Amino acid sequence: MTESTLDINVSKYRHYTSYALYLDGDKLSDEGFATLLREPDAANEQFVHDEAIVLDPTSVLLASRTRDGTRCWSTRLTASGGTATAETIDKGSIDCTTRTAPRGWRALYDASSNLLLVREQPFHVYTMAGYWYPLWIEGDVVALYQEQKERERLVVKLARISSGEMLAEQLLPMSQFAEPELLRASAEERQQWLLDNFTVSAAPTASIRLRPDNKLKTISPETWAAYQEIDRHNREEDARARAAGEAWHRAQREELMREEAARQGTPQ
Repeated sequence: MTESTLDINVSKYRHYTSYALYLDGDKLSDEGFATLLREPDAANEQFVHDEAIVLDPTSVLLASRTRDGTRCWSTRLTASGGTATAETIDKGSIDCTTRTAPRGWRALYDASSNLLLVREQPFHVYTMAGYWYPLWIEGDVVALYQEQKERERLVVKLARISSGEMLAEQLLPMSQFAEPELLRASAEERQQWLLDNFTVSAAPTASIRLRPDNKLKTISPETWAAYQEIDRHNREEDARARAAGEAWHRAQREELMREEAARQGTPQ
């Protein structure tokens, strides 16, 4: 089902696709879906299913949310022998749709921002600790990318999918290399970025090395110094905002205490 909503900011219609669920020819009600979720406190919710990915003839990977958008679920919905079951993969309060991943895989992030790699066939979910972008998969090996701003470095590593074991890594100082724009890149663009800039091998021994002819963008010492100054300014602004908030809450508590003392007629 596609809905169109006028975006007054650009005077254009935005199109949103959602899905209806049918079981044995009958539309599955919101109450029925809540029962499958085994979430009693969601029994009176209205659901919107934003994503439905066919895994095999009997199951789909489903991204669902409440109509008001305050809760969401990623589930594997299976129908077999006239019976439907929903296996919850992840749930949260922001977005449970899948992210970019190599062909045959899907990526999700749990409430702790760990990467969940979802293999479509045969279906399986693997947890990779940390907020990583998947770039490339061969067999049981995945190439992952992460920005570690607190350590001022970019990391590209190879890990074993089945165990999460780190096999090889390449560290790039942020003072020298610009952050690549991979957040909204397609799976193909992410893989091409990896292969354009690194020599990668999964067997017989996993290895990753920066290519001498890499196409990575670099930054000057002056640009890096400017970035650090911006970060310092932002940290100071955040600290001032936190201090102001704490002072306001402290003043509110003290005022309530004075009012309570006055009502009780006790000396202050």
